Amino acid sequence: MNLVESVIEYFPIPLTMMAVVGLLVFTGCGQSGPAGEETASEPAETEGTGTQASMPAPETEDVTLTDIRGMKFCEFVLLFEDRVEIYNTSASNGCPDDKWEALDTAALAADHGAMSTQLNGPKFWTMDEQTVAFGETKTFGGIDARYGATLPLEALGSGEGSDPYMPYVSAKNQTMVFKAGSPVYELVDPDGNTYALNAYGPNVKDGDPASLAEQLSPAEGWSFRVSTPDADLTIEGSSEVPVDMVGDDMHQYYTRYSPGGN
Repeated sequence: MNLVESVIEYFPIPLTMMAVVGLLVFTGCGQSGPAGEETASEPAETEGTGTQASMPAPETEDVTLTDIRGMKFCEFVLLFEDRVEIYNTSASNGCPDDKWEALDTAALAADHGAMSTQLNGPKFWTMDEQTVAFGETKTFGGIDARYGATLPLEALGSGEGSDPYMPYVSAKNQTMVFKAGSPVYELVDPDGNTYALNAYGPNVKDGDPASLAEQLSPAEGWSFRVSTPDADLTIEGSSEVPVDMVGDDMHQYYTRYSPGGN
């Protein structure tokens, strides 16, 4: 899969040095380096995640998704000559296994006037609620998905996302809510900074993210843990206030936050 992390994971999708969880996995387009530090280029607006491509992005509206912990979603990445467009199933009719497995990426590209199509997923949300920006609906092999982001072609790399355990900056409009008393799956870096998992993939043992404690191979100084907040935890990001993100060695993406201070 030649993606960078999803936009929403927002589309937590994986892109080189970015994620767009990832609209929601978007995970938004990012820049290398911690938030607040100077980078080579300024973050611009996309779906709410990422850098603006040359063509104006479609209109979007804020959509609040509730009761989504463990909800499966998939993403479609359309590659055009001057941009990449990402569509996510989170606010549509889901991602049926039979239809997903039967998809023909060449046919999808032809249907939508794109040079090629890439698939991202299935993934599963870890938060209980989130608000993200979605646009028009398109149909891909019988699966409806809504527009989530426009990215520049250079955002796409040859791998499946950013380098594991190498934080990057993501400029995405996304609000995630983890309900009190529910688990939050976290990575902690060598400096003690905490990152909350946005979405997990199909290779997580028994579909339980807590199993990542055994499955991951964190870089030196990094660790995985599970915490249970006493109050609702809200993590917000925007194109004006970027957030730090990081990927693990299973290409799952996490957003930095301050425990106790959100």
